[in-house]
Amino acid sequence: MKQRILLLLLLCLSGSVSQAQDQIQKQDSDSVLWAVAAQELQAGHYEKACSLYLDLSNHTIAIYQDINSRKVEDLRTKFSIDEVQLQRNIQQSRLLRLIWIAGIILLAVFAGCFFYIRKQNRWLAHSREELNRAKALAEESIRNKSLFLSNMSHEIKTPLNALSGFAEVLTMPGIDEATREQCNDIIQLNSELLLKLINDVIDISCLDVANMKFNIKPCDAVVLCRNVVKTLSAIKQTDAEMLFETDLDTLELDTDVERLQQLLINLQVNATKFTKQGSITLKLEKTEDGMARFSVTDTGCGIPLEQQSRIFERFEKLNEKAQGTGLGLSICQLIIKRLNGDIWIDSEYTQGCRFVFVHPLKQEARS
Repeated sequence: MKQRILLLLLLCLSGSVSQAQDQIQKQDSDSVLWAVAAQELQAGHYEKACSLYLDLSNHTIAIYQDINSRKVEDLRTKFSIDEVQLQRNIQQSRLLRLIWIAGIILLAVFAGCFFYIRKQNRWLAHSREELNRAKALAEESIRNKSLFLSNMSHEIKTPLNALSGFAEVLTMPGIDEATREQCNDIIQLNSELLLKLINDVIDISCLDVANMKFNIKPCDAVVLCRNVVKTLSAIKQTDAEMLFETDLDTLELDTDVERLQQLLINLQVNATKFTKQGSITLKLEKTEDGMARFSVTDTGCGIPLEQQSRIFERFEKLNEKAQGTGLGLSICQLIIKRLNGDIWIDSEYTQGCRFVFVHPLKQEARS
């Protein structure tokens, strides 16, 4: 009975119920043979009993071999299915890995293109700014050139006409000595004016050259200021009084004496053009931070507040009828910048005009 149950279980596990039933039927016939073999053994027919037992044993072995072969076949089939599934999983893994790699590469390419385009846009923006700056400079240069030619043609024409006209008067016969002296004074005045115009043009061109050398040496600023005011008082063409104020007995500073003198003269001469009455005062002080502070204050018409920001630009003139090229204040700014100082208009002073500039007491000689 146990053998029948075991055989049934084995055949069911192998997946063949009908075969299990056939084997059970065979097992019933084998039970009959087992019983016959037992009777033959009891009857003393040993050879026949042995033959029956051998047949039964071979038959049982054949059954178990058949079961084992079926199980092995089932295992092989299952293994084949598992292997196919494994290969499919491997292929899916490879495909997924390739998709990830392709995605990373595309992302890297996209990021590279994005940063490259961004860099190119920045470069283009920078180039556009440089181009606009160059264009603005070119337009400014053309405007300055036009202003220069216009101003110079106008400014030079006046003294040249005077020189030509009064020189012709001097050659006329019969003129008296007083007329001759008057013509000579007018010719001398216009000659100086023409020379001043030419000197302004030379100065503005020279000061723009980066390698122009400044002759730096010690100078007593108090003495220099007194001499400038004394000289201008003797040749002034205004009724305004020329004054110099300072609490210092002496103030030594390192500077280019000729350029500093030119700066002081330009500021005071510029003040005489717009100050017919009152005073023009040059003041010298020493600041707490080790600078010399110069100021030129007049009681003239002053400069409107809206025009003060443009007063140091080249060819800028408040009064188009006044003599000059409009380069004087621009030259002053170039000089003081090269001497490591600064210049500005005191916008709080309203009784006329006040120009202020500071100059360091000590500095390295520069070119």
